[in-house]
Amino acid sequence: MLGAFVYVKIREDVPVSVLEIAQSIAKIKDVSEVMLTSGEWPIIVKINYETMTDLSNFVVSELSKIRGVGKTDTVVILDQIK
Repeated sequence: MLGAFVYVKIREDVPVSVLEIAQSIAKIKDVSEVMLTSGEWPIIVKINYETMTDLSNFVVSELSKIRGVGKTDTVVILDQIK
């Protein structure tokens, strides 16, 4: 199983809360963690996937459908030490 972090920005022109967006993301298959942060990216998602196509489908198809999701940045996990 492979993993990635997806950093999510919120669209300010859509009247939906960060919490509502995070809760919607948490319902998606293969999402293992959803974190709210105080940084530039208010939501960080950890996803487990089997192929790059799965990761691409998550970002392009699943995540982009959620109302209020803006820009995203995806970071692939190369190795986990602990």
